[in-house]
Amino acid sequence: MNILIQGAHILIVEDEPLIALDIEVAVRLAGAGVVSAAQTVEQALSMVEAPGLAGAIVDLRLQGQSVRDVVKRLTERSIPFLFYTGADDIPTARSWPMIPVVSKPAPPQEVVRLLARLMSA
Repeated sequence: MNILIQGAHILIVEDEPLIALDIEVAVRLAGAGVVSAAQTVEQALSMVEAPGLAGAIVDLRLQGQSVRDVVKRLTERSIPFLFYTGADDIPTARSWPMIPVVSKPAPPQEVVRLLARLMSA
């Protein structure tokens, strides 16, 4: 269990329900207090405004839509996040070269560990 995740509010932005569930389970096992899951850009934009949001795991595309606006808002709010995607060479990722990109499939626990490291930086 990572102390940085313990009790934290984590946002999962993922449109594939099984992948989102795998990540959610890993985040909860790491001790997150609140896990929000968004399957659309609209949901994610609403959830990124939640008070106390501590970190996010973001797919690059949701139902064919770019998450660019979600990423802009996370950046403006200084919320640490990473991209977790099956797509590569997407313009959104290139626009934020300092954000780590984890390629699917990867063990959800590894994704959570990387997010915890980002949250500690």
